[in-house]
Amino acid sequence: MLIYAIDDEKAVLHYTMKALKEYFKEEAEILPFSDVDEMLASFQTRPADIAFLDIEMPGYNGIELAAKLNRIKPDLNLVFVTGYDQYALEAFDVYASDYMKKPCSVEKIEKAMQKLRYPIAKEKDIFVKTFGNFDVFYKGSPIRFRSELEKEMLAYLVDREGALVSRQEMAGILFEDDFSRAKQVHLSKIAERLSKGLAEYGIGNLFLSENGYRVDLSLCDCDLTEWKMGNPIYRFTGEYMEQYSFAEYRKGMFEK
Repeated sequence: MLIYAIDDEKAVLHYTMKALKEYFKEEAEILPFSDVDEMLASFQTRPADIAFLDIEMPGYNGIELAAKLNRIKPDLNLVFVTGYDQYALEAFDVYASDYMKKPCSVEKIEKAMQKLRYPIAKEKDIFVKTFGNFDVFYKGSPIRFRSELEKEMLAYLVDREGALVSRQEMAGILFEDDFSRAKQVHLSKIAERLSKGLAEYGIGNLFLSENGYRVDLSLCDCDLTEWKMGNPIYRFTGEYMEQYSFAEYRKGMFEK
């Protein structure tokens, strides 16, 4: 969860940040801003889930700022933190979740969280990166595979987006269509090592072997899935699983 907080008064911003950190603890990344232009520039590349906004700032009105943020991310949860009452009706014209009087406090934040217009999905421990090179991260750290063939097997299953892949099809990817008895034994060992390796991270259920192989993408966040759902954070820039030749055919789909 990503949270922005802005107030031109640095002492007030410090107090707001203290309350936010006390409430959210390690569950959110909280970024403070005292400059509107700096906040807007950051929001363009990293849209927040929640924004705590002051209203009266030099040269800028928090209501106008909220409208700009909404155009970038329509499902942004807006919470106004202000010393004034007269903006309450305007705040709800930009679909604010809450309007609280300064000073911000843990109790006020708790009430605001119960009023969020847009529920925030909990981030998953597994993130699968397909744009650029293929990699898998567990709680922010890259997973280390015992062999490149294990990693390629998982990459192909992600590329197939959860569809069941037969043993013969997988052998065709890993061994260039060699489905000899020796290669079948080798394939089984690769699958077994991959399953055990993921289990060591506590995510063995990501990889499934049932009359073939597949992955359960509902257990992870994946840039490919998010891109297909229209999430503006993830953009195709011409590279997809660059280390694997099987991924070439996908690029045409992205460019349409």
